[in-house]
Amino acid sequence: MLKRKMRCCYILILTLLFTQPVFAAFNDIGVGARPLGLGGAFVALADDSNASNYNAGGLAYFRDIHLGATYAQRFSGLVNYSIIASVLPVGRLGTIGADVGFLSEDSGIYNEQTFRFSYARTVIKQIGIGVNLKYFSTSYDEANEFVKENPYFADSQSSSAFSFDIGLMVKPIDNLHIGISTENLVPADISISEAETDTIPQNIRAGIVYRLESIAAMSAQGEAISNVLKNTLAIVELNARDGVVTTRGGIEIWINNAIAVRGGFGVISDDNSATTVNLGGSAKVPIGGTALQLDYGFQLLTGDLQDNTTQRFSVNLLF
Repeated sequence: MLKRKMRCCYILILTLLFTQPVFAAFNDIGVGARPLGLGGAFVALADDSNASNYNAGGLAYFRDIHLGATYAQRFSGLVNYSIIASVLPVGRLGTIGADVGFLSEDSGIYNEQTFRFSYARTVIKQIGIGVNLKYFSTSYDEANEFVKENPYFADSQSSSAFSFDIGLMVKPIDNLHIGISTENLVPADISISEAETDTIPQNIRAGIVYRLESIAAMSAQGEAISNVLKNTLAIVELNARDGVVTTRGGIEIWINNAIAVRGGFGVISDDNSATTVNLGGSAKVPIGGTALQLDYGFQLLTGDLQDNTTQRFSVNLLF
């Protein structure tokens, strides 16, 4: 009985691995608990250790060192993802960044890794541009009986490829940012079989974020409301990948210097349409000259993917 259950589990996992859009190699699942709380909309914000994953152009405006780590679960723990990221401003030379991400499913059959190296700088004060060089690596457990018996794995049980991204951050006026990012510009074939191709699709993001400080200055609703508006932002983003368009948006409110709350949404427009409802929050703790920020994000998928949830926990250090 136990062996039969294990066989069923393996079959389910391998089915998920080769079925779009539920799960696919190097799918656009996003990173970071803070972006998740904003519905996944982050291309026009890109101002913490998650920046290069959404828009390398945002790194051009960094003035402090950032270190971050995230742990995430998808599909009730069936898929796990973790990432470690760093950002280092180097004065007039610009900003450099690096991160490494690991994704695996619960049985250990499938693993993928992403290594990203980033560079960005401002062209003029209002425009920042950045690039990511990415290395993708994927592997299957060659000792697993289903991998051994499947002819798809006859040539190899692992593959790797390179690609790169370009990101742009534009700040035309105070409190308004526009972000654009094009990812995977070089076709990256991570197919295991020599008889097939499995190219990671290009991913295009475009978004806008507005901080409500200007509205707060004009508000006549009282000091309390004015203070909330000063620390509130709204963001909207469109994401196009492999013919699928996703609309995302969110609001972030810093109640004071230590506590933030977030809410967001996502609408996926394709044959397997779905919507997401997102929530999140942060707690910031000053430690000497360092700021420690703890982030949490939660996402509920509805529609055809209902009852699937994602949780992310992030730690960010700001020096």
